[in-house]
Amino acid sequence: MNKKFSKKYKQTLWLRHLVGAIAAFVVFAISYFIVKIAYPDNFYIILEKMLGRNIAYFIHGYEPGVILFVIAISQFLIWIGIEWNSSRKIMKIMDSLDCILDNSADDILLPAEFSDLQNRLNLIKTKNREQQHLMEIEAQKKSDTLTYLAHDIRTPLASVVGYLSLLCESPDMPSEQRNKFIKIAFEKVLKFENLIDEFFDITRYSLSDKAVVKKEVDLCFLIEQISDEFYPLLQQKELQLNLDIPDHLFVFVDAEKIARVFNNVLKNAITYSFPQGIIDVIVQKSSEHITANIKNRGETIPNDKLERIFDKFYRTDESGNSGKSGAGLGLAIAKEIMRMHNGAISAESFEETTAFTLTLPINN
Repeated sequence: MNKKFSKKYKQTLWLRHLVGAIAAFVVFAISYFIVKIAYPDNFYIILEKMLGRNIAYFIHGYEPGVILFVIAISQFLIWIGIEWNSSRKIMKIMDSLDCILDNSADDILLPAEFSDLQNRLNLIKTKNREQQHLMEIEAQKKSDTLTYLAHDIRTPLASVVGYLSLLCESPDMPSEQRNKFIKIAFEKVLKFENLIDEFFDITRYSLSDKAVVKKEVDLCFLIEQISDEFYPLLQQKELQLNLDIPDHLFVFVDAEKIARVFNNVLKNAITYSFPQGIIDVIVQKSSEHITANIKNRGETIPNDKLERIFDKFYRTDESGNSGKSGAGLGLAIAKEIMRMHNGAISAESFEETTAFTLTLPINN
Protein backbone atom coordinates (compact mmCIF):
# COMPACT_ATOMS: atom_id res chain seq x y z
CA MET A 1 0.00 0.00 0.00
CA ASN A 2 2.77 2.42 0.92
CA LYS A 3 4.63 1.80 -2.35
CA LYS A 4 1.56 2.86 -4.32
CA PHE A 5 1.10 5.79 -1.99
CA SER A 6 4.80 6.70 -2.35
CA LYS A 7 4.61 6.68 -6.15
CA LYS A 8 1.46 8.80 -6.19
CA TYR A 9 2.87 11.17 -3.58
CA LYS A 10 6.09 11.62 -5.57
CA GLN A 11 4.06 12.47 -8.67
CA THR A 12 2.12 15.03 -6.66
CA LEU A 13 5.38 16.40 -5.25
CA TRP A 14 6.89 16.87 -8.71
CA LEU A 15 3.72 18.64 -9.82
CA ARG A 16 3.96 20.97 -6.83
CA HIS A 17 7.61 21.69 -7.67
CA LEU A 18 6.64 22.50 -11.25
CA VAL A 19 3.91 24.83 -10.04
CA GLY A 20 6.42 26.40 -7.63
CA ALA A 21 8.91 26.95 -10.47
CA ILE A 22 6.24 28.62 -12.61
CA ALA A 23 5.17 30.76 -9.66
CA ALA A 24 8.80 31.81 -9.04
CA PHE A 25 9.19 32.74 -12.72
CA VAL A 26 5.95 34.76 -12.66
CA VAL A 27 7.03 36.58 -9.48
CA PHE A 28 10.41 37.30 -11.07
CA ALA A 29 8.81 38.66 -14.24
CA ILE A 30 6.34 40.85 -12.37
CA SER A 31 9.07 42.17 -10.06
CA TYR A 32 11.35 42.90 -13.00
CA PHE A 33 8.74 44.90 -14.89
CA ILE A 34 7.74 46.80 -11.73
CA VAL A 35 11.37 47.77 -11.14
CA LYS A 36 11.93 48.72 -14.77
CA ILE A 37 8.75 50.79 -15.08
CA ALA A 38 7.93 52.15 -11.61
CA TYR A 39 11.31 52.34 -9.84
CA PRO A 40 14.06 52.45 -12.49
CA ASP A 41 16.25 54.82 -10.42
CA ASN A 42 15.41 53.71 -6.87
CA PHE A 43 16.01 49.92 -7.14
CA TYR A 44 19.33 49.90 -5.24
CA ILE A 45 17.93 52.22 -2.55
CA ILE A 46 15.03 49.80 -2.00
CA LEU A 47 17.47 46.88 -2.05
CA GLU A 48 19.64 48.56 0.61
CA LYS A 49 16.61 49.02 2.90
CA MET A 50 15.52 45.39 2.40
CA LEU A 51 18.87 43.56 2.60
CA GLY A 52 21.12 46.01 4.45
CA ARG A 53 23.99 48.27 3.31
CA ASN A 54 26.70 45.59 3.18
CA ILE A 55 24.78 43.13 0.99
CA ALA A 56 23.46 45.94 -1.23
CA TYR A 57 27.02 47.27 -1.72
CA PHE A 58 28.26 43.79 -2.61
CA ILE A 59 25.67 43.23 -5.36
CA HIS A 60 25.23 46.80 -6.62
CA GLY A 61 27.33 46.06 -9.71
CA TYR A 62 24.82 43.52 -11.07
CA GLU A 63 21.81 44.28 -13.21
CA PRO A 64 18.43 44.43 -11.41
CA GLY A 65 17.15 41.56 -13.54
CA VAL A 66 20.02 39.30 -12.45
CA ILE A 67 19.53 40.20 -8.80
CA LEU A 68 15.78 39.50 -8.93
CA PHE A 69 16.40 36.23 -10.74
CA VAL A 70 18.89 35.06 -8.10
CA ILE A 71 16.47 36.02 -5.30
CA ALA A 72 13.59 34.13 -7.00
CA ILE A 73 15.73 31.02 -7.58
CA SER A 74 17.06 31.01 -3.98
CA GLN A 75 13.52 31.28 -2.64
CA PHE A 76 12.45 28.42 -4.92
CA LEU A 77 15.32 26.22 -3.73
CA ILE A 78 14.53 26.98 -0.08
CA TRP A 79 10.90 26.04 -0.73
CA ILE A 80 12.00 22.74 -2.34
CA GLY A 81 14.20 21.99 0.69
CA ILE A 82 11.30 22.56 3.07
CA GLU A 83 9.02 20.41 0.90
CA TRP A 84 11.58 17.60 0.76
CA ASN A 85 12.00 17.61 4.54
CA SER A 86 8.22 17.58 5.07
CA SER A 87 7.81 14.79 2.50
CA ARG A 88 10.46 12.68 4.22
CA LYS A 89 8.59 13.03 7.53
CA ILE A 90 5.25 12.17 5.89
CA MET A 91 6.77 9.05 4.30
CA LYS A 92 8.18 8.11 7.72
CA ILE A 93 4.67 8.36 9.18
CA MET A 94 3.23 6.27 6.34
CA ASP A 95 5.86 3.60 6.86
CA SER A 96 5.01 3.52 10.56
CA LEU A 97 1.38 2.69 9.72
CA ASP A 98 2.53 -0.64 8.29
CA CYS A 99 4.27 -1.35 11.59
CA ILE A 100 0.92 -1.16 13.37
CA LEU A 101 -0.23 -4.34 11.65
CA ASP A 102 2.81 -6.46 12.46
CA ASN A 103 3.10 -8.40 15.69
CA SER A 104 6.58 -7.24 16.61
CA ALA A 105 7.24 -5.68 20.00
CA ASP A 106 9.32 -2.87 18.46
CA ASP A 107 8.00 0.62 19.12
CA ILE A 108 7.27 3.05 16.30
CA LEU A 109 9.80 5.91 16.18
CA LEU A 110 8.94 9.27 14.60
CA PRO A 111 10.68 12.68 14.57
CA ALA A 112 10.52 14.56 17.88
CA GLU A 113 7.86 17.03 16.67
CA PHE A 114 5.49 14.08 16.13
CA SER A 115 5.85 12.68 19.64
CA ASP A 116 2.07 12.84 20.30
CA LEU A 117 1.35 10.96 17.08
CA GLN A 118 4.09 8.46 17.92
CA ASN A 119 2.50 7.74 21.30
CA ARG A 120 -0.92 7.28 19.72
CA LEU A 121 0.39 4.94 17.03
CA ASN A 122 2.25 2.85 19.62
CA LEU A 123 -0.93 2.64 21.69
CA ILE A 124 -2.89 1.48 18.64
CA LYS A 125 -0.17 -1.05 17.84
CA THR A 126 -0.26 -2.42 21.39
CA LYS A 127 -4.05 -2.76 21.32
CA ASN A 128 -3.90 -4.40 17.89
CA ARG A 129 -1.29 -6.88 19.12
CA GLU A 130 -3.44 -7.69 22.16
CA GLN A 131 -6.49 -8.14 19.95
CA GLN A 132 -4.57 -10.48 17.66
CA HIS A 133 -3.47 -12.49 20.69
CA LEU A 134 -7.05 -12.72 21.97
CA MET A 135 -8.25 -13.85 18.54
CA GLU A 136 -5.60 -16.58 18.47
CA ILE A 137 -6.65 -17.74 21.95
CA GLU A 138 -10.31 -17.70 20.90
CA ALA A 139 -9.54 -19.71 17.76
CA GLN A 140 -7.62 -22.25 19.86
CA LYS A 141 -10.49 -22.49 22.36
CA LYS A 142 -12.94 -23.03 19.53
CA SER A 143 -10.75 -25.75 18.08
CA ASP A 144 -10.39 -27.41 21.48
CA THR A 145 -14.15 -27.21 22.09
CA LEU A 146 -14.90 -28.84 18.75
CA THR A 147 -12.37 -31.56 19.54
CA TYR A 148 -13.98 -32.20 22.93
CA LEU A 149 -17.46 -32.32 21.42
CA ALA A 150 -16.38 -34.62 18.60
CA HIS A 151 -14.84 -36.96 21.16
CA ASP A 152 -17.87 -36.76 23.47
CA ILE A 153 -20.31 -37.47 20.63
CA ARG A 154 -18.65 -40.76 19.78
CA THR A 155 -19.20 -42.16 23.29
CA PRO A 156 -23.04 -41.92 23.53
CA LEU A 157 -23.39 -42.83 19.85
CA ALA A 158 -21.33 -45.99 20.32
CA SER A 159 -23.38 -46.86 23.43
CA VAL A 160 -26.70 -46.41 21.59
CA VAL A 161 -25.51 -48.57 18.71
CA GLY A 162 -24.24 -51.21 21.16
CA TYR A 163 -27.48 -51.43 23.20
CA LEU A 164 -29.70 -51.42 20.11
CA SER A 165 -27.57 -54.19 18.60
CA LEU A 166 -28.06 -56.28 21.77
CA LEU A 167 -31.83 -55.71 21.60
CA CYS A 168 -31.95 -56.75 17.93
CA GLU A 169 -29.73 -59.79 18.41
CA SER A 170 -31.62 -61.05 21.48
CA PRO A 171 -35.36 -61.04 20.73
CA ASP A 172 -36.01 -63.40 23.66
CA MET A 173 -34.29 -61.09 26.17
CA PRO A 174 -36.18 -60.79 29.48
CA SER A 175 -38.49 -57.79 29.55
CA GLU A 176 -36.84 -56.37 32.66
CA GLN A 177 -33.41 -56.37 31.04
CA ARG A 178 -34.87 -55.11 27.75
CA ASN A 179 -36.50 -52.14 29.51
CA LYS A 180 -33.22 -51.41 31.28
CA PHE A 181 -31.32 -51.34 27.97
CA ILE A 182 -34.00 -49.18 26.34
CA LYS A 183 -33.79 -46.71 29.22
CA ILE A 184 -29.99 -46.53 28.99
CA ALA A 185 -30.14 -46.08 25.21
CA PHE A 186 -32.71 -43.29 25.65
CA GLU A 187 -30.47 -41.48 28.15
CA LYS A 188 -27.55 -41.74 25.74
CA VAL A 189 -29.70 -40.35 22.93
CA LEU A 190 -30.63 -37.36 25.10
CA LYS A 191 -26.96 -36.72 25.81
CA PHE A 192 -26.23 -37.05 22.10
CA GLU A 193 -28.97 -34.49 21.39
CA ASN A 194 -27.41 -32.02 23.84
CA LEU A 195 -24.03 -32.35 22.17
CA ILE A 196 -25.59 -31.76 18.74
CA ASP A 197 -27.25 -28.62 20.15
CA GLU A 198 -23.83 -27.42 21.29
CA PHE A 199 -22.48 -27.89 17.77
CA PHE A 200 -25.38 -25.82 16.44
CA ASP A 201 -24.61 -23.14 19.04
CA ILE A 202 -21.08 -22.80 17.66
CA THR A 203 -22.38 -22.66 14.08
CA ARG A 204 -25.06 -20.10 14.91
CA TYR A 205 -22.56 -17.94 16.76
CA SER A 206 -20.11 -18.02 13.87
CA LEU A 207 -22.72 -17.35 11.18
CA SER A 208 -25.31 -15.37 13.13
CA ASP A 209 -26.83 -12.25 11.62
CA LYS A 210 -25.86 -9.34 13.82
CA ALA A 211 -28.81 -7.19 12.69
CA VAL A 212 -31.17 -6.15 15.46
CA VAL A 213 -34.87 -5.76 14.61
CA LYS A 214 -36.48 -3.95 17.52
CA LYS A 215 -40.14 -3.69 18.39
CA GLU A 216 -42.23 -3.16 21.49
CA VAL A 217 -42.29 -6.38 23.53
CA ASP A 218 -44.08 -7.36 26.76
CA LEU A 219 -41.11 -8.65 28.76
CA CYS A 220 -43.39 -10.24 31.38
CA PHE A 221 -45.14 -12.37 28.77
CA LEU A 222 -41.80 -13.23 27.09
CA ILE A 223 -40.19 -14.51 30.31
CA GLU A 224 -43.30 -16.51 31.23
CA GLN A 225 -43.22 -18.22 27.83
CA ILE A 226 -39.52 -19.09 28.23
CA SER A 227 -40.05 -20.44 31.77
CA ASP A 228 -42.80 -22.75 30.52
CA GLU A 229 -40.35 -24.29 28.04
CA PHE A 230 -38.04 -25.28 30.92
CA TYR A 231 -40.72 -27.23 32.81
CA PRO A 232 -39.27 -30.70 31.92
CA LEU A 233 -35.74 -29.67 33.01
CA LEU A 234 -37.08 -28.18 36.23
CA GLN A 235 -38.99 -31.38 36.98
CA GLN A 236 -35.92 -33.54 36.45
CA LYS A 237 -34.06 -31.74 39.26
CA GLU A 238 -37.20 -30.97 41.30
CA LEU A 239 -36.53 -27.25 40.97
CA GLN A 240 -39.02 -24.45 41.53
CA LEU A 241 -39.02 -21.29 39.41
CA ASN A 242 -40.38 -18.17 41.13
CA LEU A 243 -41.28 -15.25 38.87
CA ASP A 244 -41.67 -11.77 40.35
CA ILE A 245 -42.40 -9.62 37.29
CA PRO A 246 -44.71 -6.58 36.94
CA ASP A 247 -47.55 -7.00 34.45
CA HIS A 248 -47.44 -5.25 31.07
CA LEU A 249 -43.72 -4.55 31.20
CA PHE A 250 -43.10 -3.16 27.73
CA VAL A 251 -39.63 -2.56 26.33
CA PHE A 252 -38.29 -1.80 22.84
CA VAL A 253 -36.03 -4.78 21.91
CA ASP A 254 -35.40 -7.56 19.42
CA ALA A 255 -37.76 -10.18 20.89
CA GLU A 256 -35.96 -13.21 19.43
CA LYS A 257 -32.52 -12.14 20.64
CA ILE A 258 -33.66 -11.06 24.12
CA ALA A 259 -35.53 -14.36 24.44
CA ARG A 260 -32.24 -16.10 23.71
CA VAL A 261 -30.54 -14.10 26.49
CA PHE A 262 -33.08 -15.21 29.12
CA ASN A 263 -33.06 -18.73 27.70
CA ASN A 264 -29.28 -19.00 28.04
CA VAL A 265 -29.15 -17.52 31.54
CA LEU A 266 -32.05 -19.63 32.84
CA LYS A 267 -30.58 -22.77 31.29
CA ASN A 268 -27.28 -21.99 33.02
CA ALA A 269 -29.09 -21.48 36.36
CA ILE A 270 -30.95 -24.79 36.02
CA THR A 271 -27.80 -26.68 35.02
CA TYR A 272 -25.76 -25.51 38.00
CA SER A 273 -28.51 -25.43 40.66
CA PHE A 274 -28.61 -27.84 43.55
CA PRO A 275 -31.50 -30.33 43.22
CA GLN A 276 -34.78 -29.40 44.93
CA GLY A 277 -33.78 -25.74 44.98
CA ILE A 278 -35.45 -22.48 44.01
CA ILE A 279 -34.59 -20.19 41.11
CA ASP A 280 -35.77 -16.59 41.54
CA VAL A 281 -36.44 -14.28 38.60
CA ILE A 282 -37.06 -10.74 39.87
CA VAL A 283 -37.70 -7.93 37.39
CA GLN A 284 -37.86 -4.29 38.44
CA LYS A 285 -38.55 -1.14 36.47
CA SER A 286 -37.08 2.33 37.06
CA SER A 287 -37.53 5.55 35.11
CA GLU A 288 -34.71 4.64 32.69
CA HIS A 289 -33.96 0.92 33.01
CA ILE A 290 -35.47 -2.51 33.44
CA THR A 291 -33.38 -4.75 35.69
CA ALA A 292 -33.76 -8.54 35.87
CA ASN A 293 -32.09 -10.59 38.63
CA ILE A 294 -31.85 -14.35 38.21
CA LYS A 295 -30.63 -16.18 41.34
CA ASN A 296 -30.02 -19.84 41.97
CA ARG A 297 -28.48 -21.96 44.73
CA GLY A 298 -25.42 -23.89 43.61
CA GLU A 299 -21.70 -24.21 44.04
CA THR A 300 -19.98 -20.86 44.50
CA ILE A 301 -18.09 -19.81 41.38
CA PRO A 302 -14.50 -18.78 42.22
CA ASN A 303 -13.57 -15.19 41.39
CA ASP A 304 -11.00 -16.21 38.78
CA LYS A 305 -13.65 -18.17 36.88
CA LEU A 306 -16.32 -15.53 37.46
CA GLU A 307 -14.18 -12.96 35.63
CA ARG A 308 -14.05 -15.22 32.56
CA ILE A 309 -17.56 -16.59 32.62
CA PHE A 310 -18.68 -14.38 29.71
CA ASP A 311 -15.66 -15.23 27.52
CA LYS A 312 -16.36 -17.13 24.33
CA PHE A 313 -15.71 -20.89 24.54
CA TYR A 314 -14.89 -20.67 28.24
CA ARG A 315 -16.17 -23.61 30.28
CA THR A 316 -16.07 -23.65 34.07
CA ASP A 317 -15.29 -27.35 33.84
CA GLU A 318 -12.60 -27.17 31.18
CA SER A 319 -12.05 -30.91 31.28
CA GLY A 320 -15.71 -31.54 30.42
CA ASN A 321 -15.87 -34.45 32.85
CA SER A 322 -18.75 -33.14 34.94
CA GLY A 323 -21.23 -33.41 32.10
CA LYS A 324 -22.49 -29.89 32.86
CA SER A 325 -20.23 -27.72 30.71
CA GLY A 326 -21.51 -26.91 27.26
CA ALA A 327 -19.72 -25.28 24.36
CA GLY A 328 -19.01 -22.21 26.48
CA LEU A 329 -21.05 -19.91 24.27
CA GLY A 330 -24.37 -19.34 26.06
CA LEU A 331 -23.29 -16.50 28.34
CA ALA A 332 -20.95 -15.01 25.71
CA ILE A 333 -23.88 -14.80 23.29
CA ALA A 334 -26.05 -13.26 26.02
CA LYS A 335 -23.43 -10.59 26.70
CA GLU A 336 -23.10 -9.75 23.00
CA ILE A 337 -26.88 -9.43 22.57
CA MET A 338 -27.13 -7.17 25.64
CA ARG A 339 -24.36 -5.00 24.24
CA MET A 340 -26.26 -4.71 20.95
CA HIS A 341 -29.23 -3.40 22.96
CA ASN A 342 -27.08 -0.87 24.90
CA GLY A 343 -27.65 -3.01 27.98
CA ALA A 344 -25.39 -4.94 30.33
CA ILE A 345 -25.11 -8.32 32.04
CA SER A 346 -23.04 -9.17 35.10
CA ALA A 347 -22.66 -12.03 37.57
CA GLU A 348 -21.74 -12.49 41.21
CA SER A 349 -21.39 -15.61 43.31
CA PHE A 350 -21.04 -16.00 47.06
CA GLU A 351 -22.18 -18.39 49.80
CA GLU A 352 -23.54 -20.93 47.29
CA THR A 353 -25.73 -18.31 45.61
CA THR A 354 -25.10 -17.16 42.04
CA ALA A 355 -26.92 -14.12 40.68
CA PHE A 356 -27.05 -12.74 37.15
CA THR A 357 -28.13 -9.12 36.65
CA LEU A 358 -29.48 -8.01 33.28
CA THR A 359 -30.07 -4.31 32.61
CA LEU A 360 -31.96 -2.93 29.62
CA PRO A 361 -32.68 0.73 28.83
CA ILE A 362 -36.41 1.41 28.43
CA ASN A 363 -36.03 3.94 25.61
CA ASN A 364 -33.72 1.74 23.59
